[in-house]
Amino acid sequence: MLQDIVAIVSIILAISFFLILIYNTKLKNKFIKIVFMILAICFLISILVLDNAYVYELLKSIITYFWYPNYLIFVTTILISIIIFIFTLLKKKLKLIKYIKNYLLFSIVFPVYIIYLRQEIDTTLYTSLYSKTSLTLMRIVTITFTIWLIVTIILRIKDRGKKYEK
Repeated sequence: MLQDIVAIVSIILAISFFLILIYNTKLKNKFIKIVFMILAICFLISILVLDNAYVYELLKSIITYFWYPNYLIFVTTILISIIIFIFTLLKKKLKLIKYIKNYLLFSIVFPVYIIYLRQEIDTTLYTSLYSKTSLTLMRIVTITFTIWLIVTIILRIKDRGKKYEK
C-alpha cells in the first residue's frame, strides 16, 4: 500500500489538511473554510459519481427500507417518536412549527402502532409480518418519520442560514 505514490501523497495531504484546519480554529479565516468546504463538496461529488457500487447499494438499501420496512426499525422509530414527543412537551420554548411537526409525528405514528398491535400480527412468521396490512402500516410509519426527518433537517439548515446572515 505505501509503495503506491498516490497513497503516500493522500496520507500527506490528509495530515496537512488536518493541521491547517486545526490551526484555522485559532485564525478563523473564512477563505480557508470556504476552500475546505469546496474540497469536501468535490470529494462528495466524486464519491457519488465514481463509486457506482456504493451508489447502487445505497439506492437499493433506501428502496428496501421503504418498500420492506424492518420490524425492529419500525418499533425503534415509534420509540424515537414517543421520546421526541416527550421532549417536546418538556421544552418550554420552541417555535410553533417545531411543536406542530413533533405533535403531528406522534399523532400519526401512535395510532398506527395501536392499529398494528390490534391486528395480532405474529412477528416471528414472515408471512404474517409482511402481510398486506402489516406492511402498509409499517410503511406509513416509515414514510411519516422520514418526512419528519427531512423537514427537521431543512428547518435546521434554514435556521443556521439565518444565524450566519446576522
